[in-house]
Amino acid sequence: MLNKYINNRGKVRIPLFLISIISVLLLNSCNYLDVVPTEFYTEDDLLSDIMQAEKENAALFQDLPVDFDPTSGSNGMNVSAASDEAYHNWNQSNARLYDGGSWNAATNPLGNFNACYQNIHVAYHFLKNIDNVPIKDNNKYDLYVNFLIPVYKAEAKFMIAFNYFELFKKFGAVPLIKDCYSINDNDKILNTPRSSTDEVVEFITSLCDSAAAKLPETYEAQYFGHITKGAALALKAKALLYAASPLYNGGEIDGVPVSVDGSTIKSTILATTNTDGKKLFNTEYDKEKWKKAADAAKTVIDMAERGVYSLNTNQQSLFYQRDFSEYIFWKQLGGSSTYEKTLIPNGADYGGTGALSTPQEMIDSYEMKNGLPINDPKSGYKETGYVDTTMNVYRNNAWTKVKAHIRSMYFNRDPRFYTNQFFNGMPYLGRNVITEYITTLGNNQDGWGKSGQNTKTGYYVQKWVAPTQNIKGKPVTSYRNFPLIRLADVYLWYAEALNEYNGPSKEVYDAINKIRNRVGMPSLPLRDNDKTKNGLRERIQNERKIEMAYEGHRFYDTRRWLIAHTSKCNTVTGMDISAAGESFYKRTVVCNRVFKINFYVMPIPISETSIAPQLVQNYGW
Repeated sequence: MLNKYINNRGKVRIPLFLISIISVLLLNSCNYLDVVPTEFYTEDDLLSDIMQAEKENAALFQDLPVDFDPTSGSNGMNVSAASDEAYHNWNQSNARLYDGGSWNAATNPLGNFNACYQNIHVAYHFLKNIDNVPIKDNNKYDLYVNFLIPVYKAEAKFMIAFNYFELFKKFGAVPLIKDCYSINDNDKILNTPRSSTDEVVEFITSLCDSAAAKLPETYEAQYFGHITKGAALALKAKALLYAASPLYNGGEIDGVPVSVDGSTIKSTILATTNTDGKKLFNTEYDKEKWKKAADAAKTVIDMAERGVYSLNTNQQSLFYQRDFSEYIFWKQLGGSSTYEKTLIPNGADYGGTGALSTPQEMIDSYEMKNGLPINDPKSGYKETGYVDTTMNVYRNNAWTKVKAHIRSMYFNRDPRFYTNQFFNGMPYLGRNVITEYITTLGNNQDGWGKSGQNTKTGYYVQKWVAPTQNIKGKPVTSYRNFPLIRLADVYLWYAEALNEYNGPSKEVYDAINKIRNRVGMPSLPLRDNDKTKNGLRERIQNERKIEMAYEGHRFYDTRRWLIAHTSKCNTVTGMDISAAGESFYKRTVVCNRVFKINFYVMPIPISETSIAPQLVQNYGW
């Protein structure tokens, strides 16, 4: 029955995402697409004992994404370098594809279409078989039947929902595969059309509800790390928030259709249909979607108010120590110092490679300590001149206050500025960071004049760097989790959804102020503009930009908000790294990123659309 899919070289041509769906049941399968451990040579091995089958469930955890990974691959691709929060210093980085707008349906390093469907099939296969797998340890029979297997099944449903959300946030409408299929179902799968975004979101949320009904809120220590009820409910809230956002909810902002280069989102991307004419995206705005998103987020917030989750009082430590109070869903990372080695500035004393620069636009997004944006006349911001101050630095194996002579523009900013960014003259470890041009290259100098790949903007990303980590001294192993969902995220979803639904309210201010107050920033409202829906929207979006920076969200936030095409998201400026002294502080354009209207949704891989007759491509690809 596969003859019609054989090309002129006699090889079976089945779409890769379909291969991932059907391959597990092929006879003589040798590696289950490298998902199941290699010691399993057949499906019978996998299903021979409950302790073997557990490894299939574990594989889904191992394959969770880490969207911000400065160490990933020889080409150093991560999602931050494709957004306006970072710029990659390595010219060979795949980030250049997004800078120049040259990514496409054949080359999209951030697309994981096939991997998601592979994970979905693994979860379906687990659900189909787990109840029939023998439990050979009689002493644990009751434990498995009454606790572990129900949890595993709920986790598998969650993982299906999570992978469909990954597909939804990147590709919008996608085919919904709702069962574990075999090779005999190839024709059916091959002709499965894309489901609409509403159908995809409904499927995700129904799976989350089903999983949440069987998952506990917390676990005893020996089972810590399993999916919780809160994680399922939070994923539901996130899916509903995306569904309510302009990209998936009419393509308009405040009733005005969003246009890019003269074409509207509504008449291009959202007009995509299946071959039978079925609409795949929403062209009409539905205000009530924001209410659904707010209600879903509030369910998780209510859990926090009961003490299930809490905001970590030390926000910076969330990213170099394992957190289990604020993190709702995470991927556990192995212990290493590779994050520090990749992000810490160049320099003989520091030992880093300084992979990522920060655009000046990101620097400018940090408010003053008084809570006002730097463009507010009352903020106290000064672009020129210098300030003598003191800063906390970990030196000589202890925290100490040191004198610092820094540019006025870096003085009295949001406390997260000092934990997220490295800037010229900033005290760090045994000396100050140098990012300006230098001609005398001594052992302690790490500016642009040094050989190697240095900052392109005069800044480096600091978030994820343990402030006590000394790569050139005695590096320590940093055990950290990567947050896929954390409580601060949920508060910001709630604030956003409520404001979009009904404008500013006490509940909106309370939610965003929990995030601001945690780091010592003053409560909103601070200006009359903060009391308007549009003004508060700007505040909420900026708060997300700062609080959630370098966690893999900004790339998708700017798309769902329909602001990714604007100049503020695509112009990369910095200091003049070819100059020193006063001349260094001249704003200089580094890059003008290319953004076309079709970039708002990713292309389905051409390897799939060229073979599956019902798999229509997204607009413009």
